[in-house]
Amino acid sequence: MDIERINENTLKLFITYSDIEDRGYTREEIWYNRAKGEELFWDIIGEVNTDDYFDLDGPIWIHINASDSGLEVVVTRASVGNDSETSSMVGTFEDDLHIADQLNEMEESIFNAIGKAAKDEEQTLENARFRFKDIDELVPLAKRAAPLGVKSALYKWEDYYYLYVELESLEIQEAKNVVAICTEYLSASKVTRHRLDEYAETIIPEDCFETIITYFE
Repeated sequence: MDIERINENTLKLFITYSDIEDRGYTREEIWYNRAKGEELFWDIIGEVNTDDYFDLDGPIWIHINASDSGLEVVVTRASVGNDSETSSMVGTFEDDLHIADQLNEMEESIFNAIGKAAKDEEQTLENARFRFKDIDELVPLAKRAAPLGVKSALYKWEDYYYLYVELESLEIQEAKNVVAICTEYLSASKVTRHRLDEYAETIIPEDCFETIITYFE
């Protein structure tokens, strides 16, 4: 992650998608899983939030630009005056409310920016792959996903299971909803369907969700 100090109260951060993946996140997770996107954002902020470097105690403003290569985040620290003890007490209460409002605004900014970068890829969203260790992790997901009628398959490669979900026949919003549900339970994987077909053992070639429910209910 690149950090540039613009002035005493402003930092500009740039993190590439490769950096994001090195931190244990995937593009699918930060695009479709709100909790993961927020977790990544606060991880980034936590790295610069130090007393010596850039103390973020108090209101801050965030501006995010998404590009093909990564995310640019501009963080501006607000100056809070404390002319008297009374005004400081009142100011603290008002600042807390202000910070709460800004947290909501920042969440929206994060996902608006990320969504803009993902727009083109969403147009060609055809499938998704997920990785997990224990077959039991798939059971609660199968119970939610089976009624959606989504085509799915299950593979095993080395020490992991891989879930393949077909999205090509779905509308964009439907596909996003399916991916969001899956990422609540499993980690997204970058392994392609071609590699799974070539190297992995096919456990359930089709109707994975329905089959899992049949055996594990």
